[in-house]
Amino acid sequence: MNGVVIGVIYALAALGVSLVVGIMNVINFAHGELYILAGYFSFLFADALGWNMYLSLAVAVFLVFLFGIFIEYILIRPTYGNEMYSLILTFILSIVLQNAYLLIFGPYPNKPPTWIKGATEVFGLFFYGNQRLAALVVGAFVITAVFLVIKLTWFGKIVRAASQDREMAELNGVNTLYLNMLSFGLGCALAGAAGVILAPVFPVTPTAGVQVALTAFVVVVLGGMGSLWGCVVGGLVLGLVENLGAAFLSTGYKHIFGFIILILVLLIRPAGLFGRKEI
Repeated sequence: MNGVVIGVIYALAALGVSLVVGIMNVINFAHGELYILAGYFSFLFADALGWNMYLSLAVAVFLVFLFGIFIEYILIRPTYGNEMYSLILTFILSIVLQNAYLLIFGPYPNKPPTWIKGATEVFGLFFYGNQRLAALVVGAFVITAVFLVIKLTWFGKIVRAASQDREMAELNGVNTLYLNMLSFGLGCALAGAAGVILAPVFPVTPTAGVQVALTAFVVVVLGGMGSLWGCVVGGLVLGLVENLGAAFLSTGYKHIFGFIILILVLLIRPAGLFGRKEI
């Protein structure tokens, strides 16, 4: 159960990375810090300011979305045409945000209030925490909503067109600068959604985003670059492998198991589980 819950959150965070890479060909090294930022926002609004819990979650994700738009406009847009510059800038932004969190919130873990207390008997076999079950349900709901938007809406059609042939999309009237801005903001919002969902389970710290970003990149590569289904399957595989490995072998090597399975998959399928080989 832990593997499934964590896997869904991994998939949610990785969807944001895949969306930005697929449309903009930009690797956002600060992706994990945006996950942490949403967790801090939800803690600040719900715990420190006493806001309604669910309002705090929505506002936290929306603020991360706006911050993502700001980052794209100020930092990423001037670097179009040179992916290395955007990579370096987002890496610097990651360090700046980590130190800002440390300065504002201190080095100690911060945890927003839990949504629901108690435990539920699962399949008549064991009791499992309601907060983690809620995280699973909400995470699955958000992932489903993303798939529906990408597959069924006008915006989703434009996203798919630009990811397949950007120049042809521009020739057909797509404003790719506007699309980049919205896509980057949405990618950041997905990281924020993962952050607010998991923050009541795993408290946020200033440097926790590094592992989140690495995991999201591993999931994207494992599932196949540009594949949304790959993100979901890759996240579930990674979550299960990590938690089963920690349970039966050692918790000290929990994050190593994911990289081992990544190497094994890439040896067999260099494009990832659902990636397509370039011709």
